[in-house]
Amino acid sequence: MRKVLLVIIDGGADKGRSAYAKADTPNLGVLAANSDCGIWTGPHAKGFNKRSLSSLGTMEILGYSEKDEPGRGYLEAVGINLKPKKTDVCLRANFATVSKKWKFKDRRAGRDEKGLNQLTKMLNQKIRTIEGVKIKFHRMIGHRLVVVLSGKGISKHVTDSDIGDHVSKISPKNPKGRKTARILNELTKRTNELLSKHPVNKKRKFPANIVVLRAAGSKQKVTSFQKKYRMKGAVISGVNILLGISRYVGIDILPSPPTQLETDLPFRVKKAVNALERYDFVILHINGADTNAHNKNFPGKVKFLEKVDREVFSQIVKLSHINIAVISDHETDSRTGEHSFGPVPFLIYDCDDESGEFNHKFDEFHCKKGFIADNPMKKIMSVI
Repeated sequence: MRKVLLVIIDGGADKGRSAYAKADTPNLGVLAANSDCGIWTGPHAKGFNKRSLSSLGTMEILGYSEKDEPGRGYLEAVGINLKPKKTDVCLRANFATVSKKWKFKDRRAGRDEKGLNQLTKMLNQKIRTIEGVKIKFHRMIGHRLVVVLSGKGISKHVTDSDIGDHVSKISPKNPKGRKTARILNELTKRTNELLSKHPVNKKRKFPANIVVLRAAGSKQKVTSFQKKYRMKGAVISGVNILLGISRYVGIDILPSPPTQLETDLPFRVKKAVNALERYDFVILHINGADTNAHNKNFPGKVKFLEKVDREVFSQIVKLSHINIAVISDHETDSRTGEHSFGPVPFLIYDCDDESGEFNHKFDEFHCKKGFIADNPMKKIMSVI
């Protein structure tokens, strides 16, 4: 069995237009010309909150299903080395900016981290329990948080508060979620009351005046990556959700600086290449295209992909003895700044077959002329 390098370009695909097509990527073109190229039909759960597509998309790329996805909140908690109990409920959360009527002004509180540690500490001091359930806020990178609920009678089966133009009321998905929904709605209300009065927010352009909640999750069992594929895997990523998924399925984490926009790509690709000496399957996750798209910066997304080509694929094209796969976990629409469902380009280089029945461009339009894959990992395994 040959070794595999899987490059996940987070949010690299777009809706209605293509940053891949616009970008000048000669090295990726050389790889495409010697590869089997097509599309992956994309994440399948249409009822899934699009803002949590990175967790579902990555799980599906690795051959797991929606049923295996325990809720992004749990994966985020595991990603920051928390060890939630089976009865805990974990939620992904954002500091956000809203009007007095809770209409969103900025879902990410301007991406400004000023004073957020202080605000998190205050919330932990002021909101310790609701209905006998313990509440704990854990700060992550940027505007992000993980909120952990610990107590009796709680459930992950609740809706999100971040699904529209206004902060939405959280509802139970079934009777087991009623208590949790009540607690989370009260929690949202209290965060708004406490944060709106805090002096830190007087110094911020976008006051972090509410905490919005989504993607409730709890611990569950899953078949490990090594048992599923008989391969030892490793991941290189500065994004917490990738770290959480990797811990969840038993993929080793090779430490890398936390980031939303990589500035050290040569370091990361070198680390990935070196890791192939010790591992059968190495994931190199690159996040910057997704960040630019969230910021509605299409030219920035194009430039970042060109940077990836110069700094990453210029090295990867030299690995003629390694099987290589390139894919995106989902579309990120640079017009709306949101994730979206849809097909993404998918490339597989088989080191034993360099027939090159493809042209020299890797993008959504050209890849539609190739294969259609429903399960990326099944397609990758078919060549190794």
